[in-house]
Amino acid sequence: MAQAHLSFFLLGILAMLCGALLLVVVFAKKESRLLARQLTETTVSLEMTRKQLGEIQARQAEIKVFQNNLQAAELTTKLQKPRLDAQRSPTANTPPGKYSNIQSLAGQGKTVEEIAAILGVSSHEAQQLVNLSRIAQANFTGKVAG
Repeated sequence: MAQAHLSFFLLGILAMLCGALLLVVVFAKKESRLLARQLTETTVSLEMTRKQLGEIQARQAEIKVFQNNLQAAELTTKLQKPRLDAQRSPTANTPPGKYSNIQSLAGQGKTVEEIAAILGVSSHEAQQLVNLSRIAQANFTGKVAG
């Protein structure tokens, strides 16, 4: 009889262990299904994000090409504008405003360094401009007198 009680006791423990194991398996399967669903959702989200990234990168490449073309067009316009303005201007042969005063500044007794500071150019450039101004004045005076 004691052996029968022991057998029933061990059989009961075995049944409880099997039940507990069954519960663990059920919960593990449920958790596995949940994780699989989350993985699927994450994969779909990742693919959508990759597609959006590709579209954004393509758009950014288009914008970069456009900006490069725009910069090239702006540079071309800047380079051509003075030439076009000079062609249209009736005073195309007159010097720019800041250079037209060189002769009067030199006539006022200003030094080359002072003229350079007023015009915002180097002393070397100011010296050349003063020399050119003197040559131009001599040529002009010679043509008027002759």
